[in-house]
Amino acid sequence: MNITKIISIPVFTLLSSLSLADVSDDLIAMDKQWGMAGGPAGYVSEDVIGIGPTGVVNFGNLVADAAANANVGEEYVVSGYQVKFLSDDIAVMVHTAAGSDPHASLHVIQKQGDAWLVVATASAPAS
Repeated sequence: MNITKIISIPVFTLLSSLSLADVSDDLIAMDKQWGMAGGPAGYVSEDVIGIGPTGVVNFGNLVADAAANANVGEEYVVSGYQVKFLSDDIAVMVHTAAGSDPHASLHVIQKQGDAWLVVATASAPAS
């Protein structure tokens, strides 16, 4: 094997893992912003599908839920973030949230154009 290939493979692997780490940090920041934003616009795809405590949910349900909780005014306290990439443009995220609505969440996030948007979500009440 020539020396260029021997050096190139580890370098590309390292750069790829650093890039995904940066994107993971960006996705975590995006999720925290969504939690404090008062609604899903800009964070969630309008054709999102999901599961919530009351059953199957869509974008309209997420908007209504955000409006119903708009006056809570508490800090969005989240922990336990884990992000796994299925491809360069699809990631799966899990985390837990505390507060008046303690829950665990799972999001499938897809890069659409220049933005990462949640395309599928599920949450379960935390005991």
